[in-house]
Amino acid sequence: MTETAADITRRREGGTPDPSLDAQAAAALSALFDARPGVLADLEKVGRAHAHLGQERQREADALQAQTTAEQHAAGVTAKLDLAGHRFAGFTLGAVIVAVLLFFDAVPLNWAVQAFGLPNAATWLVTGIMLVASAGAMAGLELTRDEPRQRGILLTLMATAYVALGVLRTAFLVTVADESLAVAVLQAVLLSAISAGLVVCGSAVMARTRPLALARALSAAKRACRKTVACRQARRRVEEKMQHHWVVLQRTLREWSLTSAAPAEVSQADWATALEHAMSALFPRW
Repeated sequence: MTETAADITRRREGGTPDPSLDAQAAAALSALFDARPGVLADLEKVGRAHAHLGQERQREADALQAQTTAEQHAAGVTAKLDLAGHRFAGFTLGAVIVAVLLFFDAVPLNWAVQAFGLPNAATWLVTGIMLVASAGAMAGLELTRDEPRQRGILLTLMATAYVALGVLRTAFLVTVADESLAVAVLQAVLLSAISAGLVVCGSAVMARTRPLALARALSAAKRACRKTVACRQARRRVEEKMQHHWVVLQRTLREWSLTSAAPAEVSQADWATALEHAMSALFPRW
């Protein structure tokens, strides 16, 4: 039975595809591109933009996946190393501050080591060893923060060491510099207090500094987030470019469809719709 134009219209309005009409529309588009090189050039622009858009969408999807993975890893490391959220200083900043504190601690330690009467090179060597011990004391105070027994042992050892340095410094000032006992004791106590204060400050800085693993995980999450934002912006720019070329091509197609003869028993409106469907089929997911 021959299908009438009304039947075709009702079938297409109902969403049922018409393979015959779609094939005729595709053939008409091919003829249009062959006859009008300008339209073919516009089609090539849309094709390049469409391919570029596909690449940008894939990059954005990959970046989003990488961001999700990085954020999950950062959350796991944070829960393990900084569940309370007390560590807010970056690892690099914390390391620089601790290094500066150790640099200042070298002065009182060097003065204390001079009491041994060693040559200059040996004096600085012992000073370096004591600086390493000071750094270890900073780390020890931070690591034993939640362990009172170990912390008490460490504080006892540190107090013994500073008392010994104070005694040595006092003896040096009295015997070599010929200072009075009161002045020597005051200077020795002051130097020991300065050194101990710097160690305590370093421990406090360490307690607020993110561990290297946590700092790297958070940094990776931030980089992944920035990359996702950059990929999203790039994808939007390509979409705008694609939209511009697509509008130009669609306008040309609509103008041509007004003068193009529709197949028998097909209305001009259905023919224009079929042409648009055929054009859209060339660029899926757009």
